[in-house]
Amino acid sequence: PYHDHVRRICRGWHHLRYLADFMTVSTVPLRCKNLNAEERHERLDRVNISVVEYGSEMKAKDLKSLDELDDFLEELRVEEEHPDGRLLVVQDLSTCMIEKLGATFDIEPGFFRSHIGDYVWLNTRDPQAEIPNLEAFSKSSNYFSIQYVQPRYFETQESLKRAKAQAESFNVLRRIDHDGRFKAWSDMPGSDVGLVRSKASLWVRPNQSDQKGWLAILLVDPSITQGFPLWSGYGNFHPPPSINTQLDDISFPPYDGNVAQQFIFWTLNQARSKVKVTPPCPDLLPLAFFTMVCAHWLIMCEYVNTRLGQIEYEIELGLSSLYAQDFDHTLKMLLIWRRRMPIYHDFVERTISTISARYKSPSDTKPFNSWSDILTNLRDILHRLDILHCRADKIMGVSMAVTAREESKKATQESRTITRISYLAFVFVPLSFWTSFFSMSSDFPVRTYWIYAVIALPIS
Repeated sequence: PYHDHVRRICRGWHHLRYLADFMTVSTVPLRCKNLNAEERHERLDRVNISVVEYGSEMKAKDLKSLDELDDFLEELRVEEEHPDGRLLVVQDLSTCMIEKLGATFDIEPGFFRSHIGDYVWLNTRDPQAEIPNLEAFSKSSNYFSIQYVQPRYFETQESLKRAKAQAESFNVLRRIDHDGRFKAWSDMPGSDVGLVRSKASLWVRPNQSDQKGWLAILLVDPSITQGFPLWSGYGNFHPPPSINTQLDDISFPPYDGNVAQQFIFWTLNQARSKVKVTPPCPDLLPLAFFTMVCAHWLIMCEYVNTRLGQIEYEIELGLSSLYAQDFDHTLKMLLIWRRRMPIYHDFVERTISTISARYKSPSDTKPFNSWSDILTNLRDILHRLDILHCRADKIMGVSMAVTAREESKKATQESRTITRISYLAFVFVPLSFWTSFFSMSSDFPVRTYWIYAVIALPIS
């Protein structure tokens, strides 16, 4: 029924037509032509949900099949005691998950639509165009989406190729932008860094009138298992324990790259953080995930800083003829980063705008104080991106000056070469004339000799 509902209303909400087509094939429509019947069936029934319940104690469970999802939804209909809050962490999207969750909880279709695509820009003929909501509508909506980037390190090109194939196996559209930069003095042979553009979408509503608590659904991307997080990731969000702490009392976070499992770990271990209370409202349910997003952005800023520093060093080496052949590649990489920086800046700026509008409150309450910490981190990241963007622009100015200097040197050298050729021509052209003159046949009349002389002497 949910699919039929989306198909009916897409005549008035054109952007939902892409969601209706997605639900028909359970993946991006352009990808379905390469799938066989078995692959389509697997994508239609794909289920990967983690349920986190907030109450007197936090607990989590996983739903990996359609039967488990049906049983869980049936338990919700008949349960008598409801937890203070319940968060469903959904990895990837499929037709059955959209159908079951959308119909059960009456979710606005735009929530699922906002999570499907990953287009930074669009062609004029693209049918999947999604125009952003007006600011006034965004404030009153019960869902929002954010975009962020995860850098991953790949030791071999084969590992990067498998990671791209893994991203193709997702139902949602996600791609890996590989850096494509290799220098023997700074990188391992065959290694590369992939920049995984990711999305997260949050939908929140209070439970029904006869129930207490809140319900939230967090859509996250499946994890790329190939490669590993750059520099082993951010690490632990908590300070190191005291020397007197027993090893059995220490919880170690998972570093396997599974975003959902990391989020659940930090959510269930909130007792070790400063927030020691059960979330009284949905504003705190996904807080740990946004902390993880800030950590990913921080690593991304450090990576951009590293690459820009290497580009500066290569520009200095470009002054030497030994490295002149690599200078064009260095400029190409600089242009790529100058193109990416506004995109990343826009991702962070929109996240700040969304969270600020949604959780802005004059009251000094715990939820808004917690979100203010997230905003503080995001504003710091935005400031770092601004500095990096200015640095890239300055490097571009220096590189253009270096290029102009090298071109001036080449022009001077070519001018000297042409001058020497002119000297040679001045010497050898008359000699060539007299050689030709003396080699002429003696059968020519005297008048012909004078014609040759009159024409050749002015030219020489």
